This record gives sequence, structure tokens and C-alpha cells, in this order.
Amino acid sequence: MAAGATYTTIARRLDLSQRAILRHVTVLRRRLGATNLFQAGLQAARRGWI
Repeated sequence: MAAGATYTTIARRLDLSQRAILRHVTVLRRRLGATNLFQAGLQAARRGWI
């Protein structure tokens, strides 16, 4: 995601469904306290996750 890959591309690379990717992203956003993907990216960078 940090590289700009779409959910479809991520799902293919990880051999998961797009729905599974969306669920994982939702969990990550909640953990980070982010309301959108941009905020999630900022929070992840601040925490050293990416």
C-alpha cells in the first residue's frame, strides 16, 4: 500500500481475496485511529511500521 498498489494487486501478491485485504486494512485503520488511508499511512510512518 505504501508503494501505491491497489487492493487488487495486493490481494494477488498475497494470494488473498480483495475482501480479506479490505478487512485487514479496516483493522489497521482502527488500531492507528485513522479515518482514511492517508491518515493511516502517516500514523504507520510515525510509528516506524513503514
